[in-house]
Amino acid sequence: MTKTTLSARQPNRASALCRLAPLFASTAIAGVAIWSDGARSQTVLETIEVTARRDPEQLADVPMSVDVVRPHETLEGPSNAAIDISRRVPNYSVTDVGNPLFAFGAIRGVGTLSFPQNPFDSTIGYALNGTPLSMYGGTQQLLDVSRVEVLRGPQNVLFGRSSQGGTINIIPAEPDGERDIRLRGEIGTRGEYLTDLIAGGTIVPGVLNGRGAIRFTGGNGNVKNLIGGEDLPNRDIGAARGGLRWFLGERTTMTVTGFYENDRRDTFNYILRGGPNYPAVMLDEPLGFSRKLGIGTAEVKHEFDAFNLTGTFGIQDIRARMSSDNTDGLIYSALTGLPPSFFSSASCSDCTRYYFKERAYSGELRASSKDGAPIRWTTGLNIYSSTFSQGGTNASSFGPTQNGLYDAKLDLNSYSAFGEVGLPLNERWTLTPGIRVGHDSVSRKGSYVSNGTPGTVPEFNEYGKVDGAFVAGGATLSYKFNDQSLLYGSIKRGYSNAGFPYFNIFSVFGQPAPSYPASYSWTYEAGGRTVLLDGRLSLEGSVFYNNVSDGHVNSFDLQANQFTIAALDYRTYGFEAAARARVTERWTLYGGIGYTHSAFVNVPANDPTGARNGNSLPGVPLWSGVVGLENRLPLGEFGLDGTLVSSAEFQFTAGRRAADLANTFDLHPYQIVNAKLGWEGERFKVYAFGRNIFNENIEVAGAAYTATVLAVMPGLGRVVGLGAEIKF
Repeated sequence: MTKTTLSARQPNRASALCRLAPLFASTAIAGVAIWSDGARSQTVLETIEVTARRDPEQLADVPMSVDVVRPHETLEGPSNAAIDISRRVPNYSVTDVGNPLFAFGAIRGVGTLSFPQNPFDSTIGYALNGTPLSMYGGTQQLLDVSRVEVLRGPQNVLFGRSSQGGTINIIPAEPDGERDIRLRGEIGTRGEYLTDLIAGGTIVPGVLNGRGAIRFTGGNGNVKNLIGGEDLPNRDIGAARGGLRWFLGERTTMTVTGFYENDRRDTFNYILRGGPNYPAVMLDEPLGFSRKLGIGTAEVKHEFDAFNLTGTFGIQDIRARMSSDNTDGLIYSALTGLPPSFFSSASCSDCTRYYFKERAYSGELRASSKDGAPIRWTTGLNIYSSTFSQGGTNASSFGPTQNGLYDAKLDLNSYSAFGEVGLPLNERWTLTPGIRVGHDSVSRKGSYVSNGTPGTVPEFNEYGKVDGAFVAGGATLSYKFNDQSLLYGSIKRGYSNAGFPYFNIFSVFGQPAPSYPASYSWTYEAGGRTVLLDGRLSLEGSVFYNNVSDGHVNSFDLQANQFTIAALDYRTYGFEAAARARVTERWTLYGGIGYTHSAFVNVPANDPTGARNGNSLPGVPLWSGVVGLENRLPLGEFGLDGTLVSSAEFQFTAGRRAADLANTFDLHPYQIVNAKLGWEGERFKVYAFGRNIFNENIEVAGAAYTATVLAVMPGLGRVVGLGAEIKF
């Protein structure tokens, strides 16, 4: 296909960078000027604790690439949290095609390619405090969350079958008994609003702690529906999280948590790039989406003299509905030359109506060494079972596919055993091998009934199953210079299970859904981290190479309304580096950068997905990074109460970011500036915020109908607003 390059936005981006250059130059000069003052104050960075290896430990001791994001410190939009978190983490990208059910990610280029096949096909894993999550539940409100750990590289040993590229581990705030009662509110442009109520503390001293939080949030986008006049996407989201912790004796605790989210929004799939009144759509009705997400977990932990034993149980219930107009008037007018009004219908004749349901259970029994033991080890047994059903009606006037009544039911059953041990070779060297062995099975039962469209069979029923054993694991060799400096190298075997797509577009012809094979990969990584200048400067970095076989591809031909299921090999390599400096007691500077080169290899000639040897993976930026500056100015020295708090953050991508498998065109790089300025007292704070201050036109995803008719999914525009929080 012809590669299309549009340069109309280049002057705008250059202008934005020119406006930003003085800001960052002055910041750098100020940082140099005050560094010596910081040396006198002897301020240090906060110690970061993670559970990247399933038990709490300092980040300085972890021999892998980890990025930690604390949402309460991040200028994210609550209704867009998954995207905003990814922009703060180099080499982690999220593609959003209109709703959180289909928001999927890649770490170092390893992830879902083009479109997820089903909720089991994540390739990167999602977890809630170590409990595995469905891909359809991984993008959730980060309500009352203490941190999000982004673990790069295969995590199959400790996090399970779906962690071939890495894991996103969401760590909620614990019911630790500390009194914490807060009310927070925000209002902003585009109808943005947020209300959080958080309450935690001791319920029965020495026996029971509790914590709970509720949230209501939403807002509107800046994409105009030219038929109905709506500003899309418009979002209304309610969420609640709670936890109880019982102390069942001196050595035993039981923690029960629950999370619920109700997400309702009107949105869209793609819009015509550079079309009339951009950004705009012409839909008979917006893409209507609703999701009710419920997650429950229970953990019992007992401390024996020689080891700790932890049992966990998880349940997920996901119910979603979606309706959409398949023929955007602006896009199909560009395709056919017909006027946009030709594709308008009061009855929405080219609309789909779908439902999605998933119920998943997980259980794990894990034994691990005591904190500070001479040999660190973890071993356990795990089970994960999920039943997913999808169905609804399709109608399309562009060919026989996507016409009729569809129903499908998929079952996943996964059983595994795992273990990892850190073997000290001497005082500084440690060898850490790990392995997970297991068995996965995925079955699919489907049915189809025609709506009478010519070329379709009257009805069709099918059943298929794939199963098999798997082995994943690897080894890491690490060298510890001191308590705060570490070097490591690792070789890991990653795995993602085989399966079926939930939607079989070939059923209209009486053909069963094609399966896709399990994907395996080898990942080679070397890196390190250190803390310098008496604890005021932290540095970390890593280099990597991924060799992926049978990466799962679900390509959709938008013009022909047809899916192509394939398994393709690809390679990625690159690096990430990060630094954080406590320049003075008041100033903190941080930054990170990532580089990922990706390419398909061993692609069959004229592959129907459009992929070719050497093509870049879709949605993976060549460069990504973030730079931020934080300041806390106590006002006591001026005779005033409280502290003036300010922060600014610059997020960017650079280089090519292919929109599709065929590399028909590239998505525009983006440069986003967020900022926050506020006052904090002992119990009250107030602040002003700005997200995407320069109103950068962000392209989150893209698709090519033809070589010249290009469609994109735009990100959210500028939002400025005010917020306040009070503690009780």
